[in-house]
Amino acid sequence: MNREKFLPAITLALCLLATFLFVNLIYAPIKSETAAAQLESRRLHAVEKNLQEFKNRHGDIEKFLALTETRLKSARELLPLENSQDTFAAEIYKTAEKNKVLVTSVQMGELEPVESAEGVENVQSAEGEGDTKILRQSVKIKVEADYIATLNFLRDILNGERFTALETITLASDKNILTGDIEILIFNLAAPS
Repeated sequence: MNREKFLPAITLALCLLATFLFVNLIYAPIKSETAAAQLESRRLHAVEKNLQEFKNRHGDIEKFLALTETRLKSARELLPLENSQDTFAAEIYKTAEKNKVLVTSVQMGELEPVESAEGVENVQSAEGEGDTKILRQSVKIKVEADYIATLNFLRDILNGERFTALETITLASDKNILTGDIEILIFNLAAPS
């Protein structure tokens, strides 16, 4: 009789235990896996959609890749690696000769990292291995020439194939000849280590 008295309570406890075990061991994991599969399915659908939009926008993938490689080559020439900095000194002398400017000295300063500024970020490396640092270097040039030749020399250097910036210029006139100091900043990408 005591057994019959506790039988409904034991049955209820076993039913609650079975429900608890079912929910925690079967239902919750299946629900979690189903939600993860649905999320992955949505992500793959979005990737397919983006890929199709990319194909529609650019048409021929090979043509797009060739254009992108041309743009990358142009960017690499604009900001060459730091170990190509000596070519700029040669470019100065070549430009001076072309414009009939006498360059009496060229002093290359130390390479310094460009500090991040608003709107300026480091460049993502082509290999995708983090940021590539941009370096700047001061180049001080002493020149002697007439006014027009000096202007043409500056224009050719500043509008050359390389990214440059005029930092300072100091000129003095002695009759028709200008003598002066020009400081130009050149920019390089840090060589991979």
